[in-house]
Amino acid sequence: MESEGAAPQEQRAGWFELFFDLVFVATVAVLAHDLHGDPGAKEFGTFLVLFFPAWWAWANLTVTINVFGSDNARSQALLLGAMPGLGLMAAAAPDGLGDRAWAYALGAAWVRLGFFAIWIGPARDPGSPLPVWRPVLYCLVPATLWVVSAAVPSPGRFVLWIVAVAVEVVLLAVRAGVTAEFYSRLSTEHLVERIGLFVVIVLGESVYTVVLTLAEHFTRPSALAALLAFVVVAELAMIFFTWGTTEAARGLGRAQAGGADRAIRDTVMYLPFVLVSGITVIAAALGTAVAEPDHALPPGSRWALCGGVLAFYSANAAISLRYGDPVRTVLGWYLPCLVLTLAGLVPASVFLPAWAAVGCAAAVVFALAKLAKYRRAARRRVTGAAAS
Repeated sequence: MESEGAAPQEQRAGWFELFFDLVFVATVAVLAHDLHGDPGAKEFGTFLVLFFPAWWAWANLTVTINVFGSDNARSQALLLGAMPGLGLMAAAAPDGLGDRAWAYALGAAWVRLGFFAIWIGPARDPGSPLPVWRPVLYCLVPATLWVVSAAVPSPGRFVLWIVAVAVEVVLLAVRAGVTAEFYSRLSTEHLVERIGLFVVIVLGESVYTVVLTLAEHFTRPSALAALLAFVVVAELAMIFFTWGTTEAARGLGRAQAGGADRAIRDTVMYLPFVLVSGITVIAAALGTAVAEPDHALPPGSRWALCGGVLAFYSANAAISLRYGDPVRTVLGWYLPCLVLTLAGLVPASVFLPAWAAVGCAAAVVFALAKLAKYRRAARRRVTGAAAS
């Protein structure tokens, strides 16, 4: 989709957007609840199936606000109007694939109708470069499918969900009605800030889980596990905000200048979902470790801890590659991640008490952070020497 107007000036997240994000604090907490203890394939699958539409709504809304801004009455009304829909999705999530699936579907439709309301106006303006069929197909058709699915019994309901999301994904891949000029008008500063704020929400859920579990299991082993868990979360936050956001700003700017619109799409809409999902499942495993620090982690929590670390670094590696970083440079820190996780963290999670497994996770993340810092410093020295 494309909007009219001049190239964007530097844009920052407004307080309306921050207020809107409060819904996602509840959404992440509710969806992560069933990942504690010993989750299986069903619990992980349910989390991903219900989390993606919520993330997708947030990502679409972020791009919408990036285009139209949040300091006007129409955008503010959109944000306020979308919050109950997302709240309904969060409230229905505990049984979002069961008896409350109809409510989850109506919440998803609610949000998309809000998108349609704000995009259709510019599309109908005389001479608008945005064709009317784009917001109709991208917003109104999926909203209709979500509404219809609320009245359709399973498994037909979930088929409609897949079709609704697929319509949006396919349209993002189809450039008809969207020119490269649209991507050149996006505010990369705003996109980086908004994704960073969403990561803050997920990291906050991690800290909340650790502290709340410690309050319920107030023992010395639990306190040790909680301290080590906090170190893991702090290290992930340091990695993301020290290097991740800097690299994202650099990469988005480079992609925008080079007209790499697909790279912008992938690194804003898709890949951050893998990153935040990884942090969320890590948080669940950390909570389990604090609850039962003297026992080995159950199989589900092992998958969550080790898989979450791999998901976090895999997402960062994919983002770096999409921004055009050399494969050799990315493999320089990603291959050690695979080795340390598979050869160190996995055995530790199987054979050591939970608190020790969390300590191993902290050591792995710390080592990778130091390696990334060393390689970036070396790359800067090489770049500087070549420039001189």
